[in-house]
Amino acid sequence: MNVGLRADLHIHTREAEPFITYDAREAIARAAREGYHVLSISNHDTQTFNAELSAFARDQGIVLIPGVEVTVEGRHVLVYNADVDVDKITTFAGLKRYRTPEWLVVAPLPFFPAPYCLRGQLWQEIELFDAIEFSHFYTPRIDFHRPAVKLAAAVGLPVVGTSDCHLHEQFGTTFSLIDAEPSVESVLSAIKKGRVSVVSRPLSLTRCASIVIGHALGAARERARTRTRPSPPPQEAPAGRASASSRS
Repeated sequence: MNVGLRADLHIHTREAEPFITYDAREAIARAAREGYHVLSISNHDTQTFNAELSAFARDQGIVLIPGVEVTVEGRHVLVYNADVDVDKITTFAGLKRYRTPEWLVVAPLPFFPAPYCLRGQLWQEIELFDAIEFSHFYTPRIDFHRPAVKLAAAVGLPVVGTSDCHLHEQFGTTFSLIDAEPSVESVLSAIKKGRVSVVSRPLSLTRCASIVIGHALGAARERARTRTRPSPPPQEAPAGRASASSRS
């Protein structure tokens, strides 16, 4: 497939991760400038989506899909178009209970060597997933996507290309082309039916190392800011109401 809606369904922004240098509106505006038609801001355990942001995206020619990268029993799972609070889907039992046919559930980086990746858990919960992620993060020699692509072929799941973008330089490295109409429902349905292809190229080892270092430095700076941020002053009890200590 060489035609379709250009889409990236895995973008992180400053609203949930303060070390990131761009916010949701800036990400949407850049995507529009670079010819994208579909985007999802899928921050960790936070849904960065509302009617105002959706309207802003629509004005830019972008279909914005509600998304979140939720931590499910310590493992990351991408969930799109969910109609329940994130805290209700933090277990696989909760995900099974609340998901509806209108949702799209994707396994992100399932076989990468990180404790938050699904790995063997994906096989155990495979019926919960509609697709497998293929991100930008690989080189010609180091590629943890290979077992994920093999699994997807074995069980008949589509593969979705994303940037998993936290840094400016990651955007545009990998994306999907989706054969769908420009609407949330049509895009998610097309992915489930396999009308999606991945456009990607491996990173050089130097660029891969640069991205790893950029992530690490950004996270370290944010941890340092958090440690040095002054604590808010203690609040006084309202007049006429005894404090906890005075009642003891």
